[in-house]
Amino acid sequence: MSGPERLVRVDDGNALLECATAAGRVSAHYRGDGVLTAGSLTRFDVTVQAPSGLPAAACLALARRWPSDWGTPQWQRPEANDFVRLDAVGATRLRWWNARLHLWHPFDHVLMVELLEPLAAGGSLRVRFGDAEGGSPGFSVQTFIEEASPLSVRLLAADGAQWIELARPVVQIVGARAQRLVLTIPGRVPVQQAFTVQVRAEDAWGNPASLDAPIRLDGPFPADGAAGAPASDARSQEILLPPAGWCRVSAAASAAGIQRMTALVDGRPDLAAVSNPVEVSIAKPAALLAWGDLHAQSVIGCGARSIDDYYRHARDFAATDFGSHQANCFLVSNDEWRETQRSTRQMQDEGRFVTLLGVEWSAASRLGGDHNLYFPGDTASLRRCSHEFVADKSDADSDLPHVQDLYRHYRDSDTIVAVHVGGRTADLQFHEPGLDRLLEVHSTHATSEWFLMESLRRGYRMGVIAGSDSVDGRPGASHPGRMAVRNLRGGLTAVEVPELTRPALWRALRERRCYATTGERILVSFSAGQWRMGDEVSVPGGPDPGLPPFELTVAGTAPIETVDFFRDDQLLRHHDLLGAASVWSDRFRVAWRGASAPGNWQRARMQWDGGLQVSGARILTAAPWAFDTPDEGLTEVGAGHVTWRSVTAGDWDGVVLTLDRPQQALLTFATAPLSVQCRLGDLAPAGWLQELQSPSRMVEIRRLPADDPPSQARFEFRDSSPLPGPHAYWARIRQIDGAYAWTSPIFVDRVGA
Repeated sequence: MSGPERLVRVDDGNALLECATAAGRVSAHYRGDGVLTAGSLTRFDVTVQAPSGLPAAACLALARRWPSDWGTPQWQRPEANDFVRLDAVGATRLRWWNARLHLWHPFDHVLMVELLEPLAAGGSLRVRFGDAEGGSPGFSVQTFIEEASPLSVRLLAADGAQWIELARPVVQIVGARAQRLVLTIPGRVPVQQAFTVQVRAEDAWGNPASLDAPIRLDGPFPADGAAGAPASDARSQEILLPPAGWCRVSAAASAAGIQRMTALVDGRPDLAAVSNPVEVSIAKPAALLAWGDLHAQSVIGCGARSIDDYYRHARDFAATDFGSHQANCFLVSNDEWRETQRSTRQMQDEGRFVTLLGVEWSAASRLGGDHNLYFPGDTASLRRCSHEFVADKSDADSDLPHVQDLYRHYRDSDTIVAVHVGGRTADLQFHEPGLDRLLEVHSTHATSEWFLMESLRRGYRMGVIAGSDSVDGRPGASHPGRMAVRNLRGGLTAVEVPELTRPALWRALRERRCYATTGERILVSFSAGQWRMGDEVSVPGGPDPGLPPFELTVAGTAPIETVDFFRDDQLLRHHDLLGAASVWSDRFRVAWRGASAPGNWQRARMQWDGGLQVSGARILTAAPWAFDTPDEGLTEVGAGHVTWRSVTAGDWDGVVLTLDRPQQALLTFATAPLSVQCRLGDLAPAGWLQELQSPSRMVEIRRLPADDPPSQARFEFRDSSPLPGPHAYWARIRQIDGAYAWTSPIFVDRVGA
């Protein structure tokens, strides 16, 4: 529908383009600012002028791409955000509506305006977004940065004509004021060897942010980062972030052990930050711990931003060590596949950032569902599930329409396949062990532990990963914004590699030397004697189980709440570090978790808008807990009540209360998914959990200890009654901030038992 000539950058506040239509020459004029702040309010208008007029039933469409969370046009409340006013010169009767048009994918979000009578010659149609006449504060700007955020202006010039794109004005979206600092350091380093510390500032929506004040870095590291520097050297240094919102400095650890670094900004205590933990060893570690996001897409596909900007965000801002680009195959033209190969090759930088060429095979669930493909080299043939949104159909006979076709084509190749819960959830009745090596347990769609459990019940042997599956062009650090098409913050995958090279990463992923988190860089080691995550081992059966103890060491980014050991989908051992406290505070955490159905962001989304009442005590403080976006959170706090907006998709949201007389308090929790009542003085150390199924949802109320549980610990577990045959042993870690980590299993087959 469009070509490069339709793209017009709004540099001076205006963009104008003329186009020939079935009704003669028509011009589209855009007026508004060319650079906007993410999540802010703005005003702009689009005017279409038709010197020859337009007939009745002619239609104007203003369309945004799939990831867009620009405001939804409304015309009922002139005083509110996102009010839209329509003016027609030469016509008096119009109708308009919001639509989601799959046929225009990825330009799905559409405002339609239809002429109910002819537009006179020389007439015009003007759409004013955020019109101020009735008091509207403005129109909501999308929450994620983008170098060229497009608005497609389309016209159906006459009944029975073809839609044409008049223009595609683009504006730049930039980050806002810093609301958070993030420090990222490698997970494993030898003592006295220089390593890189990455510091970044994020705005409320997770974008690169501006910060003029100096940042002071403190930690058990010599400030100059010189190898061999003694421990007595200065351990503090000040840095000033460049406009990009991130920078890298050098440091070195003076002593072995689990270490962390802190960041402080004078006058901004809200920006105080602690880095992820680093394991410092006397000798060079046997394996590095690389972090990455294997699953997201750019404007190639249904996402945002160029593929080069996409990779740069993963490498520079998110500070990941590896990444892949996974566009929906039915959207990728041959030119875009060449562009994907070029960018993936050029962004490859062994020792700093490893790229994997890939694509998402995206058939409907009934045909197998979404499968991510990873190729080992710089080039590969593109084999789609279909050409649904690809204009050039000349190679349609190369399509692989069913997952069984996919398996037949790639069987015995060196391709890696990851199954996941995406727009078209993978159907686990189909499985090819030689290809299906990885399973995604968390993404911006949902936390999908059910998916992992189903694969384990089927006896599949896959490594556990997490990613973003994001469409906002921010791999490695994706946020759901206003939750227009996503629910949660993205996850990360940790991989043990001997070196940061593509061949080493490739082998490690095939061997399942990986684990998943909800986005936090939690240090996890899981083994049993010489067995490691991903290993497949056979042991003899008989009266002696022959299994060594399973060992788990964790260093969290927050204190550890619980640790669970599993055999397949069966919980064998539960450690509650939070409940082991001996001294309790007057703080209580009320948390809720659920998903409306297994599947993608639409199916999983569960709305928990509601509140709680407390009688017999006063609420002294109330703090939000584990919300994913500023669009959620507490809306009202009083001495006896709290209300909130909340969406979950398998994750936790909640509130932490401080009460004056907790022993006398009666708490009533009221939401649509679940309502409960609890006398807080009767809580056991393990808290109180109410859970319902179909759909799965739960409410948990816990009294918090005076002191947090440890943030690092070691655990040991033995299966005293192992079962015959093959079984998967794995562990799950939950932190007190709601974050999770899942290990890949160790697969043990008791032969002859």
